[in-house]
Amino acid sequence: MSNRDIYQEIENQLKAGKPVVEATVIQTKGSTPRGEGSRMLVRSDGSLSGTIGGGCGEAGVIQKARLSLADGQIREDLADLTEDISTDSEAVCGGTLRVFIQPWQPSRENIALAESLKNLAEGSREVIVHQIVTEEAAADGQRGRIVIQDRTGKLLTPAPEGAAELPALPQTRHHQLKNIAGQEIYTERWLPVPTMIVIGAGHIAEPLEQMARMCGFRTVVVDDRTLFANRQRFPDATQVVCGPILEVARQIELSPHTYMVLVTRGHTLDMDALRVVIDRGEKLAYLGMIGSTRRIRAVFQLLEEQGYDRSCFEHVHAPVGLDIGAETPAEIAVCIVAEMVAIMRGAGDDTRPLVSKHGIHPALRPLPGKAHKAAGKK
Repeated sequence: MSNRDIYQEIENQLKAGKPVVEATVIQTKGSTPRGEGSRMLVRSDGSLSGTIGGGCGEAGVIQKARLSLADGQIREDLADLTEDISTDSEAVCGGTLRVFIQPWQPSRENIALAESLKNLAEGSREVIVHQIVTEEAAADGQRGRIVIQDRTGKLLTPAPEGAAELPALPQTRHHQLKNIAGQEIYTERWLPVPTMIVIGAGHIAEPLEQMARMCGFRTVVVDDRTLFANRQRFPDATQVVCGPILEVARQIELSPHTYMVLVTRGHTLDMDALRVVIDRGEKLAYLGMIGSTRRIRAVFQLLEEQGYDRSCFEHVHAPVGLDIGAETPAEIAVCIVAEMVAIMRGAGDDTRPLVSKHGIHPALRPLPGKAHKAAGKK
């Protein structure tokens, strides 16, 4: 679940008069199934939303969360995933998760805070969210307190009285647990939600919109045909725009967090839409255009003949997507979304299978400390 979904559900539960517990991974060491900032909710009926990794580690957190539902107390859990695989345990990742377990009780103040966090999580600006997690802050009621800043450091919520100075978060980091004057503060950077704009609502657009939304993107679908651009085909898209494609491309909001995919009904329209985006000169996170290598080469050559420098389109992902041999609309959607996720996560250009990167299948690599034991049995 995205942060937006987490806090929407917290708001829903509180408005229904029900307490709910939020479990957040605030520190990891070694290899873990989920990273810092991963969240899970435990409702009063015992149901769950989100995950911090599953298995035995998560089970221990759920047990403590149920205690917090009963007594309203904040807790922590250190999930140890370093057990030996021979124990038949699911905790074999090799690392540890420190989890902050915070109950939310129904109140006007908490409903307003959950709504504010939900809006910030789905907003168009970057924010810094601090949470006091040190146990010593429980005495004065400050443990669990949330303080929010914008990217410039301006406070968006009041800081608690007597609180330590809020820690700075390096631009290269999204999560940090830091001790400031004896007070532990967990800090997160919330970036604007990425938006995928798909220009062309044909057969590829349907699975593409669904998969992108499942991966946390806001989704906008654009076409000039009411038969294709409608809510019946895209009921859960953030926005469906039916209008002249080139005019919409000139006016639609773009940002460094926009992922645009050109999959119209013809290569000429794709090229015209690409030209509009290039002329706007705005930086996008991703710009992809469908087509064979031959077709893409012809489009780029034509743009050069029209006076465009190669630097104008050298960043365009064309042919679009990762090369997985895709043929069907769903397979093409998979390769496009995979490429967008790789860009979003900073995976780089090397998208080979992991086993190829490591050079040997993990099952064939001797486990640390096992070789000498095996030798001793001979």
